[in-house]
Amino acid sequence: MTRRFVVLPTRSDVEVRVADELLTEIVLALSARGRADVVVTGGTVGIGVLAAVLHDHRAHDVDWSRVHVWWGDERFVAAGHADRNDHQARGALLDHIAIPPDNLHPFPADAGQSVETARDEFLSQYPDGFPQFDVALNGIGPDGHTASLFPGRDHGESVSVIAVRDSPKLPTERLSFTFGVLNQSRHVWIVASGADKADAIRRIAANSPTSETPATGLNGVVDTVVWLDTAAAALVTD
Repeated sequence: MTRRFVVLPTRSDVEVRVADELLTEIVLALSARGRADVVVTGGTVGIGVLAAVLHDHRAHDVDWSRVHVWWGDERFVAAGHADRNDHQARGALLDHIAIPPDNLHPFPADAGQSVETARDEFLSQYPDGFPQFDVALNGIGPDGHTASLFPGRDHGESVSVIAVRDSPKLPTERLSFTFGVLNQSRHVWIVASGADKADAIRRIAANSPTSETPATGLNGVVDTVVWLDTAAAALVTD
């Protein structure tokens, strides 16, 4: 599948455009299948997209009772901790729409169990596996990581969820979907802004090995789109 780059002037433009496209895909999924499954991400742009969804007038017409929300990865800290992606997503969008609690599928929080036990707890909730996601939103770090799949680390090629103990970015313990799950999504999107992401974006465009730039491994069934502001796209050449 060919990777497509969409460059917009500012981070705000990226957030608003991706929010609009996300709502479009949710509506199409509800019409076609009666249910929509979306993977969201943390980070400045990822949470900004969710805030932009809330402020899009079309959000009020969505039947959120048929939308399910998942997280690409999560920091393994206590429930309600400000570092948790699900906590940030709730504040930006989920606490403000009529989505049933059972439609939210966060990774477990740290309640004293090991991160491996938390992974097993999560997997036990879905003995038949995970649905095909309609959209998987992904961030990217300056090092090229996506979700909690880091350069030179285990990407869980044979499993669906990995327990991370040695993240080079704090907090060190995390839970993450792997490419085996994310790449089953119909639409896989990467969102990025800022000059600090420019080299990582350049490496994605150059198809850097996933061992060096994990985000290169993202590949959707229908499309793979990298949404960028001009600063993040500065090193990408035609």
